[in-house]
Order: sequence, then C-alpha cells, then structure tokens
Amino acid sequence: MTVVEPVDVRLGQLLSTHPVARGKYLRTGGAALGFAVGGLLLGALLIAHPGLVVGQLLALVVLPTLAGLPIAVVQLNRARHTGRGARYELYENGLVHRTAARTRSWIWAEVAVLDAGPQPAETGPAQVPIVGLVERFGWHFRCVVRFTDGSRVRIDGYTADGPVIAQALLAHRPDAVPAPHTTRGAVMLLWTLPVVITALSVAIVLMYQYMNRTTADVVAPAIGMLACVVVLVMSLVVFVMLLIATIHERRK
Repeated sequence: MTVVEPVDVRLGQLLSTHPVARGKYLRTGGAALGFAVGGLLLGALLIAHPGLVVGQLLALVVLPTLAGLPIAVVQLNRARHTGRGARYELYENGLVHRTAARTRSWIWAEVAVLDAGPQPAETGPAQVPIVGLVERFGWHFRCVVRFTDGSRVRIDGYTADGPVIAQALLAHRPDAVPAPHTTRGAVMLLWTLPVVITALSVAIVLMYQYMNRTTADVVAPAIGMLACVVVLVMSLVVFVMLLIATIHERRK
C-alpha cells in the first residue's frame, strides 16, 4: 500500500493535481537516441564503403541525425530527474512536488525566482513542422522555479495542465519574475546559425568527397571533417534551443 506523506499545514486546501508523464521522456529520448545511432551506423557504412554510388547523398542524410544525440541526452536526463510517480499538487498557499522517493513542499513566500510562460499551446495541429516537433518533446511550455531553500523544479509540456501551475505562481509572486533580457543577440544568431550550419554541411561533404578521391594522406582532412561535425552538432542544438526560447517569448 502506498503511503502519502503529509504536507505543510500552511499550504491550505488542495486545489488540483498535475501528474508528470515521465514515460514520454523515456520514449522520446529513446527515439532520439535510436535516430542518432542509426545515423552513426550509416556514417560508419559510408566510411567503410566510400565507393557507394549514393554515398554523397547519404552523407547529407547522416548530418541531421547527429542532432538526435543531444536531444536524447536532454530527454533521458529529464526522465532521470523527474522520478517515478512524479506529480505536482497545487494548494491555496503553495506547491507540492511528489515522487515515489520523496515529497517536497513550498509556500508562495518561498518562491525566489520564477521564469514562466503561462499561456497554453494553441489547440489544433501545428502549422510549422518545427513547432510540432517542439510540442512532441514537451518543449512548447516551460516554467522554472527556484526556491529560497536552493531547490529547483522545472515544469514543461509533459506536466498535465502545467500552465495552471504557472498562472498560480505568477498570480501570487509576480515580483519573483526576473527583468526581461534583450533578444537582439538571439535574433542575430537565429539568422546567422542557418548560414553556419549550411556552410559546415557543405564543407563536410566536400571533405568527404576529397577523402574518397585522393590517394594522399587523409589524416588532416579527417580531423577537419570531425571538427566540422562537432561544431555542426553544437550549432544545431543552439539553433533549436534559441528557436524554442523565441517561441516561448512570443506566446507570453
């Protein structure tokens, strides 16, 4: 029998319960990991058989799959931090976070910093593919709360009715919201990174072609291609995260 730990009496009456779909983190993280591993295996095939007629075309297919690796790390790490049986409980005077391992509770006065986008996602299918992908990963909504005891919780699209929690937090602690920061640098990166990603992709393909055609030592080109791949993956991750942040800002 499951024993429910009592909460701080100062919290008052329970208003609503919000379970976290931890299984979705595991499924999407596993799918992203499989996507990345498939790309790596395909890349290994191209390296082992450089004479394939469709090798250059497949090389272009391999590059986007590398973005699956950091996505898998993010999703699986969130599954680990979420814990089994995770749920949030909204009370009149505060918030409770329960998992199978522990229960934590805070009153509104213990909220130190609040970064929340309270607007729920629009209903209906996403008009832009990247937005639909963001929603599938639960990234279309985000609410990060830091408390005076040093603890931190992160509520996203995998939390049932997460915007309700964000609205309550904003209503009781609007003073905990940090001052808005400038987005000029983010906008410049959003325009610049696609150019960088395209240039890196072209450079990788050209180096791959050179390595297949030359009879000279290919150590230097191989190192250069590996460096380009690493920078490409980092650029893809930064671009996706900036795009997500921009969507959040516009929905506030």
